[in-house]
Amino acid sequence: MKRVKTYISAAILLSAVFLLAGCGADTGDATEKLQIEPITDADENAVQADTRTENKTEETDDKAAADEDSVAEENEAGTDKTEETDITEQPETPADGTAVYEDVLAQYRDMVQHDFYREFLDSDDYESHFGEAIGVEIRTHRQGVFYAFYDIDGNGTAELVIAGEEDDVGVSNPAFAPWNYDLYGFDGNKVVSLFPDMEFGYRTNFSLHGDGVIEVFYSGSAAETGIDFYRIGDDGFTPEIIDSFAAVAHLEGEETVFTYSQNGSEITEEVYKSALKSYQTPLTEELKWEQIY
Repeated sequence: MKRVKTYISAAILLSAVFLLAGCGADTGDATEKLQIEPITDADENAVQADTRTENKTEETDDKAAADEDSVAEENEAGTDKTEETDITEQPETPADGTAVYEDVLAQYRDMVQHDFYREFLDSDDYESHFGEAIGVEIRTHRQGVFYAFYDIDGNGTAELVIAGEEDDVGVSNPAFAPWNYDLYGFDGNKVVSLFPDMEFGYRTNFSLHGDGVIEVFYSGSAAETGIDFYRIGDDGFTPEIIDSFAAVAHLEGEETVFTYSQNGSEITEEVYKSALKSYQTPLTEELKWEQIY
């Protein structure tokens, strides 16, 4: 740009010289004094250097602007990719965690659909057909099998209740009163039986009550019964006993007399009944039973 300006200035001066020369002899002195310095290589190099500097500055500004646009596009693309990843990795399991029990339910479903494996009843491998999660008592005879989910301890993960009913009453009938056979929880990695050392059924069973209470009742004989109350511990799957009661009958002459105890200490019948009643409160929501077909 500076070189062009130099050429223009030179042209203007030359025009002025010719104009003065055309005006006559009076302008001779002025013409002689007016000297036009030639454009040297140094001037041309300076002009070219200035031009390169100016062009380089423009290129630098253009590159900086392009870099900013590129960074903005990469950030925008990165944001979209992050959002897409978050959506893709969201778990599809229900919020209450009931999907973790599907394997247990599948074992019961297979048992029901194969008529409790009665065709193998006389075979040596009869027991091997039952899934490992199926209790010993519920498999002893054909009956309706039901399940329900209930968050006993209120920690956000429901437990699984398995029950049986022989009279084919159906869940819609008010007379429906299944017999509980097993209770499962989730330890964070796998499904576990909450009472692995107990076989619920003939002499031992359980009920759920309000305030997270699990009642386990059993009988050692016709003359001896026991009732223990549990709550699930902080780990979410280990029952912790909170109270224990027993009633033992004995004969005094021809009269049957009961002795009651709480945690090993003898109590009156009135205290016994009152204490049981305090634990046996209704659930906040009724169990919603589903039959396994």
